[in-house]
Amino acid sequence: MLYSKKGETLETYTLGDDLRYYENLKYLPLTPYPSSIQSAMIVYCFKGKAQIHVHDSMHWIMPKELMILFPGQYVSLNEVSADFQTITLVVSLSLHSDALSGMPLFSPHFFFYMRSHFVYHQSETDIQRLFNFFGLVKEKITSSDLYRRELITHLLRYLYLELYNAFQKEATLFWGNKQETRKEELANKFFALIMEHFRENKDVAFYADKLCITSKYLSMVIKETSGKSAKDWIVEYIILEIKALLKNTSLNVQEIALKTNFANQSSLGRFFRKHTGMSLSQYRIASLDGTGEVFK
Repeated sequence: MLYSKKGETLETYTLGDDLRYYENLKYLPLTPYPSSIQSAMIVYCFKGKAQIHVHDSMHWIMPKELMILFPGQYVSLNEVSADFQTITLVVSLSLHSDALSGMPLFSPHFFFYMRSHFVYHQSETDIQRLFNFFGLVKEKITSSDLYRRELITHLLRYLYLELYNAFQKEATLFWGNKQETRKEELANKFFALIMEHFRENKDVAFYADKLCITSKYLSMVIKETSGKSAKDWIVEYIILEIKALLKNTSLNVQEIALKTNFANQSSLGRFFRKHTGMSLSQYRIASLDGTGEVFK
């Protein structure tokens, strides 16, 4: 499908609900306040620039840069130049999960790595390979191949494996070349469960039950593999969600309490103050007038 917009041609192709492919896209499907994205995004900038926040990291994406965002990351798009243009893939959670499912088990450290390593500068050789990748994806989306979804899954898996290779090279400098352990496997499953259930389940016991282990053992494993306790990770995700909702000024505090499964506004306020040192109203005001450090 082709669209004409201010003299530029926006090309859009879809594979059901699984994949959207854009050429010459200026307006990325991201909010100006931090939101937990539900899809993966693969963005190559070839013109202009845009300011992106991912968790507590900020970056101006420039030409010859590739940005990879995973579902569950807290992302905002804050400034976009008039000439900003990209090739962008928006990948459903289902297709993203299928692409990862055929890969070796990720180290839990990869999860943390991707929070700050979401932009990759592309050499001329990289750019040629990247355009080959986009060309193949576009070819399969527009084809009538019976197994085009499976073929696209393998193409995404190729890209993700390239990312994991980059991570492994860097990780070896810190942790050495070691095999995935049972504890790291549990940590991977724990983080997947958090992303799915943190809004409605805030107790470590829930996740331990899902993993068929004790809360004490889960806490020990997560502390050992990530440096933070299981409870700390659950709290971090809840706080990030509350902050994202507070920055969306269309929601009142009662609505935020309902969305985050707190009994009432008071319990939400006490929880937020305990973990941030700020009241809900203080944070909302600070995030709107720019006087607060809102990405922490």
